[in-house]
Amino acid sequence: MTALLPLALFCELLALATRTRPLSVASGVLLSLFFVWHWRSLLPYPRRLALVTLGLLGYWLLSGAASWEQGQRLLAAAAYYGAFVGALGLMHCLAERLRPLGELHRRLLAGPPALLYPSYLLSTLTISSILSFGMLTLVCGSLERHLQHGGYSETQRREGRRGVMVTALRGFALVPLLTPTSVAVAILTRELPGLSWQALLPFGLLAALLLLLIGWPLENRRLRQLRRTESGDTPTPPQSLRSLLLGSLLGIALIALLAAFTPLSATQAAMLLVPLVVVGLLRAQGEGFGAIHIQVRDTLAGMRNETFIFACSAVLGGLVAALVPVDVLVVHVGTSPLALFGLGSAGMLAVIALALLGVAPIISLSLCAALLARLAAQGVTVMQPAVALLAGFSLAMLLSPYGPSALMLARHAGLSPWRIAFGWNGRFVLLALGPLLLVPLLA
Repeated sequence: MTALLPLALFCELLALATRTRPLSVASGVLLSLFFVWHWRSLLPYPRRLALVTLGLLGYWLLSGAASWEQGQRLLAAAAYYGAFVGALGLMHCLAERLRPLGELHRRLLAGPPALLYPSYLLSTLTISSILSFGMLTLVCGSLERHLQHGGYSETQRREGRRGVMVTALRGFALVPLLTPTSVAVAILTRELPGLSWQALLPFGLLAALLLLLIGWPLENRRLRQLRRTESGDTPTPPQSLRSLLLGSLLGIALIALLAAFTPLSATQAAMLLVPLVVVGLLRAQGEGFGAIHIQVRDTLAGMRNETFIFACSAVLGGLVAALVPVDVLVVHVGTSPLALFGLGSAGMLAVIALALLGVAPIISLSLCAALLARLAAQGVTVMQPAVALLAGFSLAMLLSPYGPSALMLARHAGLSPWRIAFGWNGRFVLLALGPLLLVPLLA
């Protein structure tokens, strides 16, 4: 039954390329069959999310408001978000071939002392725009190897490890603000067809600049703990590191070009390009089509929990939007700039607060985006709330103790994920919250 995942991904990508909705619905059906069959293999969190979604689905069906047209939209949405995770997650097929990046830290730490934080932040942003969570695994693994051969004191190891991990996490949190491969951009641009990554990018750049300036004085001194004091020539970056950074930038450029000259959005372009690049590189390295299929199938099966959460959040958001009386909300909210600012601020704070309570940011963002789509259909301008949600999603990634990024860093650091979220990022989020609340006003 694991073959259903690659087949569902293929159907959705073909639906995107041909603009054929029945293929997208078929992909949603295949995903549903896979997860019904593999229900017991899911972790407790996605199981609880499924029970909530099934309860709401039952209420929707009994309410008399259900229709096959709406059911098709829900299946298509589940297929789209599931395919997004699967398509971009295929980069993990190449992760094992990126192990020679042990020189990453030595190269970055050899730069000017005052620029260590922005160097790490932008490098991890660039890598994570393609590798996603694979960037955190890569940075943490290569950091431990660097510390073992660096001759550092215990204090230097402790402070330097925290500085690197926090900076890598914050670089990862910039992905929703700047790159078309972000799930936040995928959700907003799909639910709000009048919105595009290019339109969101200027506000994302401003928010990212604010986050850079706020974090720079807080973490740069910790990174300097790992700076080598001995003299010597600055090492040249290894070929693997140069190739990865240049490849990431080239990939983003190709995505932007494809989105500019085709009907595809930037997110859809990324969903189509990444699998083609992965399969092409594996084929160029001598892998047969049978071996490539096995790698793709096993990689997708390994991401079943993430895929389920994303697909289920799409269905949950669609159900909430269908059941909430949006017409009444429009009357109370209004369309003035102040009302839109209040709506966006409420959504931004809600995403962050729910992340603290254990609700994955992807779920709360899906709910908010679905409601925004209904407001947009009523004639409400939603650019300002969309920018606020994007900033809120970025901060929620830093402050959620239940997120995969915090759990991953906690495992590598040997600390509680609550310590990662609040001890390492709490002060930073409090300092950034006020300035980021003001960014949507420019929209």
